[in-house]
Amino acid sequence: ATQTATATPAPPHINSVNSPIRVGGNLIVNGTGFSAGSVVNFFIATATGPINAGPLSQSGHTASTLTVPLASSITLGQGVATVQVINTDQGFTSSNSVTASLKGLAAAGIPSLTSINGVGLAADSTDPGLAVDNVETAVPQGTQVTLGGSGLDVASGVAVDLFCGCPGGKVGPFFINPGPNLTASSVMLTLPDASTLLTGPGSFRISNNGGMGQFTLKSNGVSVPIGAQIMISNVVQNGQTITVNGAGFSTLTVINLFNAQNGGVVNLGGIGGGGPNLPLTIVNSTQFTFTRPAGAQAGNAFVQAINQPFVPFTSSSGNGGGFTIL
Repeated sequence: ATQTATATPAPPHINSVNSPIRVGGNLIVNGTGFSAGSVVNFFIATATGPINAGPLSQSGHTASTLTVPLASSITLGQGVATVQVINTDQGFTSSNSVTASLKGLAAAGIPSLTSINGVGLAADSTDPGLAVDNVETAVPQGTQVTLGGSGLDVASGVAVDLFCGCPGGKVGPFFINPGPNLTASSVMLTLPDASTLLTGPGSFRISNNGGMGQFTLKSNGVSVPIGAQIMISNVVQNGQTITVNGAGFSTLTVINLFNAQNGGVVNLGGIGGGGPNLPLTIVNSTQFTFTRPAGAQAGNAFVQAINQPFVPFTSSSGNGGGFTIL
């Protein structure tokens, strides 16, 4: 008798997911090749790196649709998730990965943060290469800031944390009680002055009281420059010391130092081994210095200053970073 080879099922493929994905609700995955044994890897961008909240089990499926419940305990991280389907009953074949916005379901009491001072989330927030909610504006110290979103706890109040390059890593929490400064879609608060809230990268996060004072239901974190957008006006070398003038500098600032060498360009800066390759001395938010690196060659050079979370808006641009290494 002639044996007929059994056809190998095609691996699963994701065409789309609902966006934003709502924690406390359902993730809907559309595509092909889903099976009864399909589970979902659910990678969430966080300040300390991506985490996998999965594998998550489905509550229903067809070959082209998966429904996956998302527990309220799942963190929103930096507001971006990447989804991948694994068919555990078909040799653990895996799908492509799809990145989408991650927010909270208001009906489940989970707040979401989607704007700062009326500026919405930047389009590059869900870029797979960046994967961090950010807004393209700067927030001055000592001013009133309005955080917009959904699902804020108007019955019991909210707390706002602002993570920054400050002693202890943040200011707050600022407790906003029910009243004129709090609605279901916005909260207003006055920020500390520059002596407490230092210029540099910042990230806001809202926590709902929840009626028990535990503040366990937290929004996504949204990154925003504090004080000033980072920029370089000029670079000056004096002996072995290179001085950079501009704005928005912080103890968390790192630099790229591009140097023309032997017909090519070498980056003598950047990050390596868990820290910056070129240590900086921060004089204040408008000036820092560093020592001419041993590997530098005389000639054209360019300094680019970057603040966390290393998105285009928090990277200096323009001609101010150009200078000649002596």
